[in-house]
Amino acid sequence: MPTNGFAVDLIHRDSLRSPLYDASLSVPQRLRAAARRSHARAELLRRTFSPARAATAPSSDNDGSNNGSIESEVVANNFEYLMTIHVGSPPNKILAIADTGSDLIWTNCDPCQQCYQQDAPLFDPRSSSTYSDLTCGSSPCSQLPATECGGVDQQSSACKYVYTYGDGSHTVGNLASETLTFQTVGGRRVNFPNVSFGCSHESQGTFDRHSAGLVGLGGGPLSLVSQLGPAIQHKFSYCLIPSYAASANSSANSTSRLSFGASAVVDGRDAVSTPLVDGEVQTFYTVSLDGISVGGEDVDMQGGGGDGNIIVDSGTTLTYLVPGVLRPLEAKLKRSIQLPIVKDPEGLFELCFDISNAASDFEFPEIALRFGAAAVVLSASNAFVRQEDGAACLAMATGSGLSILGNIAQQNFHIGYDLQERKLSFAKTDCATTSI
Repeated sequence: MPTNGFAVDLIHRDSLRSPLYDASLSVPQRLRAAARRSHARAELLRRTFSPARAATAPSSDNDGSNNGSIESEVVANNFEYLMTIHVGSPPNKILAIADTGSDLIWTNCDPCQQCYQQDAPLFDPRSSSTYSDLTCGSSPCSQLPATECGGVDQQSSACKYVYTYGDGSHTVGNLASETLTFQTVGGRRVNFPNVSFGCSHESQGTFDRHSAGLVGLGGGPLSLVSQLGPAIQHKFSYCLIPSYAASANSSANSTSRLSFGASAVVDGRDAVSTPLVDGEVQTFYTVSLDGISVGGEDVDMQGGGGDGNIIVDSGTTLTYLVPGVLRPLEAKLKRSIQLPIVKDPEGLFELCFDISNAASDFEFPEIALRFGAAAVVLSASNAFVRQEDGAACLAMATGSGLSILGNIAQQNFHIGYDLQERKLSFAKTDCATTSI
């Protein structure tokens, strides 16, 4: 267990280091595919926050009598980032989805009945000296929204879970305790014993063969960051490189970073912080969006609708704003940018400008998001994406009843989560060259 901080590589699915990298696709084609995934994920997140979903959601206070499934808000294959973990003793290397939008850590285990085909060997719990099934009476089992545990007479039985994703994909298995090991950016290994995770013996749906599980980085009690807690000073951060620029022409050695503990401290004179606020769903990290400006001029958000909150999600590509906020922002941009407006042929992007004949010194205005007293200034690369047809489109879309800060807006910021102080910090950074 480390006494100082550490960092690991966070691999974007479209980067040169990803097993999903497709060299036949152009950068705009990858962007459009990411936008489609983003729309699907945002819709499922919206359903999570809808009144109908809230009314039917299982209680988080599991008394052992709930029979049912845990439903995650994401589509299993709509992930954006991967990370490597090592499970068990001796360590078994696994490439897993890294997701701030879910909590459970899980991997496919041997024997695995009716499992999706994966490239990596299955984790065999029988070969690990540190593996232990958790019982229905254990504290981690009680933190699951639903289990197959019954009455008091089953408290010593194995804790079995059924985790269903929004697209119908699912994983079924035993909740267990195991040692997790991380290969750090500096080459050393750090390990954490007694981490609760799902040992999946059945998994079906849209999972990708290149990944062998998922690491939940959300705010719930079973997420990796919540479980590591004091060992990482209740802190984690990430620094996301511009993923599509990186996949096109940057060094294959450039990668995003996920940091823990002392390495996750965001400081410096340009760092700004804002409180994390209590949201409707414990998993998601939520802040208050109090204002937006374009080129230094405020956008009129009066009567914008929504509750003023926005969730920060690394797994969603685009940023989503409720209509009463997005429409005034678009109107301000149209007045500020003296370029022809064009339609996106697929309707993936709602506001696009023809930049094919723009002056060589043309620059898009900066968009500043104000979270409490913290002003986060988005550069053009955080707010606009270029298309093959000479258009540049706003990387923001309508979020019906839900606002989401997506990963394009977060790129080249060191973003730190302090779960003890309940604050989120931002510092503008060149993530490809910084040694976080």
